[in-house]
Amino acid sequence: MKKLLLGLACVMSSCVGYEDTITEAIQIGQASMAPTPGESVSATRQALEKGVTVGINLLQKDGGFSQSMHRILIPTELQKAAQLARSAGLGAQVDGFEKSLNRAAEQAMSSAMPIFKRAITQLTFQDVVTILTGPDQAATNYFRSTSERQLMDTFKPIVAKATQQNNVGKYYTQLITTVRPAAALAGVPLPAVNLDEYVSQKATNALFVEIGRQEKMIRDNPVERSTALLQKVFGYYANKKG
Repeated sequence: MKKLLLGLACVMSSCVGYEDTITEAIQIGQASMAPTPGESVSATRQALEKGVTVGINLLQKDGGFSQSMHRILIPTELQKAAQLARSAGLGAQVDGFEKSLNRAAEQAMSSAMPIFKRAITQLTFQDVVTILTGPDQAATNYFRSTSERQLMDTFKPIVAKATQQNNVGKYYTQLITTVRPAAALAGVPLPAVNLDEYVSQKATNALFVEIGRQEKMIRDNPVERSTALLQKVFGYYANKKG
C-alpha cells in the first residue's frame, strides 16, 4: 500500500526513480531496527563462516601459501643451516624443503572447514554483543583467543598427513644430514623442529588473517553483506557506531 501511494504521488508530481527511493527507504528502516539476539548470533556466525570459506578457498589452491603473503619460510631455528646449505651449493634442497612446507599447508586446508565451523557454533549471545560493538576484527580476535589451541590440536593430524604426503620429513632429513659436517665446523646449531606444529601454526594464522579481512569488509562495506541477515545486523551496528 505504501508503495502504491508513493507511486501515485510520483505520477501526479512527475517524479522518477521512486522504486529506488522505496528500496533505499526500506534498507534504512531495516538497518535502524534492533536485531533480535538470535539474529545477532546467526549473523556473526555467518560472517565468520564466510571468512573461513573465502580463506580456505584462497589458501587451498596451488600457490595459496607459496605465492602469497602467507608463504611459509623455513623455521627460524634452521635459517642459519639453510644459508650454510645454499653457500655449499645445496639451494635446490633448501627450496624443495620450503616448497614442501607450503604445499602441505595448502593441502591441509581442504579438510579444515568442519573443524572451524564447529568452533564457530560455540559463540554465545553475550560473546556476540561484545563482538558486534567492538573494533573491526573483534569477532576474529575472539574466535582466535577462545579456539586457536583447540583448532590447532584438531588440525595438526590433518597437517601431519599432508606433510607426510609432501615428503616434508624426507626433505628435512636430507638437508640436515647433508649440512651437518659443515654446520659442526661453523658452529651452526641444528635443533630439532616439530614441523607438524610449525606448519599447523602457520596455516591457522593465515586462515585467521583471511577471516579478519572478510570481517572488516563486512563491517565497512554494505556490498559485502551478502545476506539479508548480515545487512540487517551489521548495518544496525554500523549505524550505531556512526
